[in-house]
Amino acid sequence: MVGIAVSGVVERDIDFLLVEEFAASRQFVEWFLQRIGIVEQSEVVAIAHSATTATGETDIELTISTTRGIVMVLLENKIDANLQPRQAERYRERAVRYVKEGQCSRCATVLVAPQVYFAGEPQTLGFDHVPPYEDILDWFDHAEELGERRQPKIALLRRAIDRGSAGWKLVPDETVTEFWRRYWELTRALAPELRMPRPEVKPANSTFVYFRPGGLPRGVTLVHKLTYGYVDLQLAGKAATIDDVKAKYDPLLQPGMSVEAASKSAVIRLTVPPIDIRAPFLDSEGAVREGIWAAKLINVWFQRAGP
Repeated sequence: MVGIAVSGVVERDIDFLLVEEFAASRQFVEWFLQRIGIVEQSEVVAIAHSATTATGETDIELTISTTRGIVMVLLENKIDANLQPRQAERYRERAVRYVKEGQCSRCATVLVAPQVYFAGEPQTLGFDHVPPYEDILDWFDHAEELGERRQPKIALLRRAIDRGSAGWKLVPDETVTEFWRRYWELTRALAPELRMPRPEVKPANSTFVYFRPGGLPRGVTLVHKLTYGYVDLQLAGKAATIDDVKAKYDPLLQPGMSVEAASKSAVIRLTVPPIDIRAPFLDSEGAVREGIWAAKLINVWFQRAGP
């Protein structure tokens, strides 16, 4: 085995590592698509790097033919640079537009980055899926069918993970931090039983509020996805058995609730007004109250319905 030393790595290096595998390795494509919830038979039919639209640039854009129609994947790649303001929202806008224009039947937004990029928080930073570099590295570690070709990939990913660990830092955003503080104070007043943790300083892309009510079993989380306009009770790992989840909970749902798949989870969802966390809090307070009340409702409902 040849020893490989990588002295430096930039995001573009990882871009083309991924582009090569999407184009050349059916095994990688199958693994990656399953990782983001696309489990039907699939084939990549087009790959675009640095695809530019009116709402910004997509690092890698995949067009995939599946047995259920055309699916597109919009992938953002980060090593240690912060997300730009509204970057996740702009990805979502592109995804919605592609579906509306008929370019695909579904469109997923994906962020790949070192695990440290997510600051240890169980959030997706506004993207549909967030497979970390460490998972991709693990795939290459076990992809013996690639032979020695995998070694440069492994060296590059390890160097990128090292750079991410050394270079990433949380950049506080005063406006967003103040929004979170006001949200927490309102939650304490309206629904202390939700046990929202007191927020520390927050970066600009902190848009998922996790509650910690008592009585939720392991693998079940309650989250207000601010910019999406969802309050979700997430059942980890249940997307693969979504039909079973629906069979169990559909007869028990209250008006407005639905069972959906979200990444690898199944969710019990209530739709609420989306919130711009950079707007003055008074402008958003009504929507915040609706989100808190929806979280209260789902929590009480689940305690009665049972795991």
